Amino acid sequence: MVIIHGVSGSTQYLLHGLKPVGGRNLGTFEDIYHFYSNYAGILAETEAVVNNQLDEKITCLNDTEIQLDVRIREGIARRTEEVDVEIAELRTKIDNATNILTRWGCTVKCWIAVSLRSRKISRPFSGLKSELRGVQNERVMLTRKRPEFVNKGCSNIIANHAFIADNISFYIGAVGEETVINALAQLSDEYHLFNDVNLRFHPPIHWREKNDYIKSSQIDHIVVGPTGLFLVETKNWKFSDVETKSNKLVYQVRRSSLALWFYLRKNYARYDVPKTRNVVVSVQGCRPGQKLDPYIDITTPNRLCEYITTRTNTLPADAVDRLVAVIGRTV
Repeated sequence: MVIIHGVSGSTQYLLHGLKPVGGRNLGTFEDIYHFYSNYAGILAETEAVVNNQLDEKITCLNDTEIQLDVRIREGIARRTEEVDVEIAELRTKIDNATNILTRWGCTVKCWIAVSLRSRKISRPFSGLKSELRGVQNERVMLTRKRPEFVNKGCSNIIANHAFIADNISFYIGAVGEETVINALAQLSDEYHLFNDVNLRFHPPIHWREKNDYIKSSQIDHIVVGPTGLFLVETKNWKFSDVETKSNKLVYQVRRSSLALWFYLRKNYARYDVPKTRNVVVSVQGCRPGQKLDPYIDITTPNRLCEYITTRTNTLPADAVDRLVAVIGRTV
């Protein structure tokens, strides 16, 4: 199997913009594809999970509310009995008092006990009552704001779907690039596949033919192996678009090829820079033998490995290793 360096640039872009789903990051294009293809089901399942969690929490709060209410009522009943017994004992002492001072003292105590009766009964349970109010308020709040909590629980899923929809061109590009990567994976381990190669130049290089200055260049894939060096541009376009937009595509590939030559030129003598073969992979098909210009071939994913392995030019193992080391600095 081909030795793979880096990942698809479009896939990387999407992964960086997506949020975790179900507590797990989306880590591969397969994750993205599964999510986007099954969005409605995933959203419905998550809504059900959040609703079940809310139901469980509300049920738990109901149970807690009942338990607290029972504890308060039983406690108040017990405390009422204790306070009333205390008052009754004071009244008995008043009735049985043998002198006026004793009777007066018991009378004052009884008056104070009666005045503070309600407070003595309820004070020990103020904490439980406060806890009960908190439980009741939370239950009411969860019930009232259920739609808001469900929406919040699904926010990452909704946001991810919107992000992919807003960046559908990257998604379509990722589908194409991953298709090409899977096709190239069939090459032997004599080959190296570099994905999303980014070249930057300071100062910019001058493209004399177009009188343009190239500060940076992004290349979808570069393949290095015994049959040579290949610059691979992936397009997941309609078949008709490949032809109608051929001028734009030729410009893009030639620009990337020139940038790659300048980059390699830093590491090779001028006339020792390995020859680059430029190929566009049209995911949605092309005509057999079709070329965009004399220096740019075009093929499909299912014919790509054959295209690469049947080239007549060869690179010795040490030349392959050197190219891998040089290009590997960009990934």
